[in-house]
Formats: sequence, structure tokens, C-alpha cells
Amino acid sequence: MIKLLLLTLLVACGESPLLNHANEKFKAVGSILNQESRVYSFKESKTFFILDWTQGPQLGESILQVKAWNEAEGTLNGPYQDFPEEFSVDLWMPDMGHGSSPVKITKIDQGEYLVNKVYFIMSGKWEVRFKLKRQGKVVDEVVLNLHI
Repeated sequence: MIKLLLLTLLVACGESPLLNHANEKFKAVGSILNQESRVYSFKESKTFFILDWTQGPQLGESILQVKAWNEAEGTLNGPYQDFPEEFSVDLWMPDMGHGSSPVKITKIDQGEYLVNKVYFIMSGKWEVRFKLKRQGKVVDEVVLNLHI
């Protein structure tokens, strides 16, 4: 009887040595985020955007949707407006000194963009760099730090 009780306590409490709990903790982060925690802003252009990971972030391909609005005319719930400059997204691993292949950005509606071909090619620290460019030069940038 005591052996059964000890076995139950061992299995029921704490992390199992048989399961990869690190992945569970990372996945749980996305489920507890509220709307405000996903709102980002380009300070210079006073443009806000919200991210919705429709797949990932994970090793391999991830997909996200971006919705943008400017401070004067929109809110989190719209109406959404296009970015005032060229919008781009880059992936970078600061600890490794390299990034990943270019992502694909598709405008799906006014102020709404689908960003796919987001490939996190290895585990580690990543920066997702959202940029606004004018004539090829970065005029505003937001960096999202991730650990994949």
C-alpha cells in the first residue's frame, strides 16, 4: 500500500523525467497572452500593430498575421490602415550571427498582412525584426525576442 502511495506521488507531482516539459511551458505562454500584450508600436511613425501567430512560433515554418493602424485613426479593433512605409520582417539569431531565409509578406486587406515562410531553422534565441523602410533604409523598427 505504501509503495502504491509513493508511486502515485512520484507520478502525480512535479515534472516527469519521461516527458519534455520545456516545450509545454513555451506553448503555454501563447495561450495566456492577452490582446494588450501583443500590441507593438513603431514609435517614429506612431503606427501600431498586433501579431497573431496562426502557426508557431516553432521550428520549421511559422505563420503570423499582422494588423496595423495609426494612432489618430484606428484602434486594436480597427479600422486598420496600411503601414505608412514599406513593411518588412527579418529573422535573426543574435547568438549565432546569422538569420534565416526571407519571409513572404502578402497584403490580405487594408492594414492586414499575412507573413509566411517564417522559418526558424534551429533552436535558440531569435529576433523577429519588424521594419518600416523608406527608399530601402530603415526608418523605424520593432524587435520581438523569442526563444525557440
